[in-house]
Amino acid sequence: MTRYRFLCGAEMAPEAVLASFPGARFVARAKASSDGGEIWGILIVTTDAGDPIGPEGEATGSERPVVTDDGRSLSATAPHGWRPGGEAPAVLAAARYWELPPSYVRQLPGAAASAD
Repeated sequence: MTRYRFLCGAEMAPEAVLASFPGARFVARAKASSDGGEIWGILIVTTDAGDPIGPEGEATGSERPVVTDDGRSLSATAPHGWRPGGEAPAVLAAARYWELPPSYVRQLPGAAASAD
């Protein structure tokens, strides 16, 4: 079964994506709405079946609407709470790696301190 997943924060680091979702393919940069505004991340496609399950057997996400940077509206599994999690340097590095919108990247913790 093909499933879309929205990843944000440190979980979108390339090595984290490969470790968590072997065989996944990048689809597009994407944004999702939350209570705190828009969250940018990446959309990947996987072929695993079922809901994502954490190490303790708990569900780790829920279906949410996302919009890709090329305008497609899709439904994707997003992490519960879906805030850009992880330590600030890792979140910032992942956002820059995937070339998320500069206006979003500047809002991330640590962005001002590491400006080129």
